[in-house]
Amino acid sequence: MEEKKTIFSYLSQVLVIFSITVLCMTMFTHFFGESAREISALYRMGGEGIPLEIIPELFLLSIIVVVLQYLFVTDLLFKKMPVLARIVCMVVSILVVMCGFILLFDWFPADMWQPWVLFLVCFAVCFFVSAGISALKTRIENKKLMEGLENVKRHWEAEYEKTD
Repeated sequence: MEEKKTIFSYLSQVLVIFSITVLCMTMFTHFFGESAREISALYRMGGEGIPLEIIPELFLLSIIVVVLQYLFVTDLLFKKMPVLARIVCMVVSILVVMCGFILLFDWFPADMWQPWVLFLVCFAVCFFVSAGISALKTRIENKKLMEGLENVKRHWEAEYEKTD
């Protein structure tokens, strides 16, 4: 059963995505910042940290990702689209938006293939880790629901036997 979403639910999703993004950027900056300093605005400060103007860009990206999730996961726009098609369209949309941010904010040179390959590999890894976590969460929730249903059935059977 899906819980009712509030603005706080969406804000918490934005903050989770933003936090994970900043943590990943911090890790990448630590390991690759010095070598990427000359080619990427993201690593302009080398290993010293993330440039300040990048933070609101990442926050805006997090907001857009949550909006896209909302549009594709709910029945608001795509009532008859199968779930798998929605997921594929959502992932492609997020990928397109991220590419737009890369180009718009000049996060790395558009004419170098190496950063694009690394970006796509990181995107794929993050997607599959996220999908795995979501599947695990769903499996755990389903198991709890089934256990609860079994408890209710046993309770009803016990009550039915008492009335006989």
